[in-house]
Amino acid sequence: MKRFLRKIFNPRVEPINRIFVYSKNILNNLSYLQELQPKSAIFPVLKSNAYGHWLLQMTKILRKTDVPYIVVDSFPEYQIVKKNSEKNILLLWETNPRNYKKYDFSRTTFCVYNMETITYLAKLKKKIKIHLFLDTWMHREWVNQKELKNILEFLKNYPKLIVEWVMSHLHSADSLDNDSTQAQIDLFKKMYHIVIDYGHNPKWRHIWNSAGVFKIQDDFFNAYRPWLAVYWYSPLSESDPYYKLTEKLKPALQIYSKITSLHKLSEWDWVGYNNKWIADKEVFTAAVPFWYTEWLPRTASNKIYFRHNKNYYPQIWTICMNICSMEVSSKSSLFDEVELIWLDWKNSIYSLSKASDKIIYEILVWLDKNIRRETV
Repeated sequence: MKRFLRKIFNPRVEPINRIFVYSKNILNNLSYLQELQPKSAIFPVLKSNAYGHWLLQMTKILRKTDVPYIVVDSFPEYQIVKKNSEKNILLLWETNPRNYKKYDFSRTTFCVYNMETITYLAKLKKKIKIHLFLDTWMHREWVNQKELKNILEFLKNYPKLIVEWVMSHLHSADSLDNDSTQAQIDLFKKMYHIVIDYGHNPKWRHIWNSAGVFKIQDDFFNAYRPWLAVYWYSPLSESDPYYKLTEKLKPALQIYSKITSLHKLSEWDWVGYNNKWIADKEVFTAAVPFWYTEWLPRTASNKIYFRHNKNYYPQIWTICMNICSMEVSSKSSLFDEVELIWLDWKNSIYSLSKASDKIIYEILVWLDKNIRRETV
């Protein structure tokens, strides 16, 4: 009855713009990454709306896996995962101290990197799993060697705070020079043994990001946190000797829109403001309601291609706030589908990144949250 009433009073509207997330490809990527590091557990990172792939959909996809933890960034992200999955959750970054009491401590581990947070957690007098985030010369939020000893001295008096993890983050694993990465690893091991000397026995120790998964083999580590690689995107440059390993990853994000306006232009006709794009021959153009408000960077104007009826057509003129234009064929029709993003170089996120002079991370997280995601 509820489903029937929802169809009447809250019908499912078919949107013009749609994003498809391919669960089989996500699972393929996770399986492949596990093959590369068979002795380590995998903790997929879903922060920042799962890099545009939508946190809810990714959480549901990961229910089909045996990953021990799902990694998120914030309390709102934690709430989505907790509601839609039975997986354990790792919270990477800070929250307001008063929020900690709202977490399920049986399922959650907290990354900690300051005495203030640890003191607050201790005052709760609950059994809480913490994750010491060691500073191996990245110098962001994390615990350096001096602070580590102060924290470990403090923890002597609070046995309910359990050091379940020790972790850090590689700062240059995507570069061709691996010396700095090895220096980080050496420092991590040194700090880890300080933790051991204070009587702790962490279950997990990890430093690998996506680049590290492809480039480093070290049985000392027993877990890793892949980010971009889960979603297909290579963290390595094509000149890197390890780049070929990333070619087995499969894309998971496909974006469609539809033609909402068609025009036949003669030579010297123009499109848009200020006569900036002028036809040099008879040409057919179309308007597509996908723009920089939703995602496409204005800096990519006139540099990218869309796929329509199995052919690639250039996007033309300036990408506007609520519309962009493209060339089409004389056989195009209103409300035909246009593939904006998929696999081939001409309309992949790689090409959009290059055309807009923005990194893959920035491109992905800009995807508007109001565009409907569908898991297929």
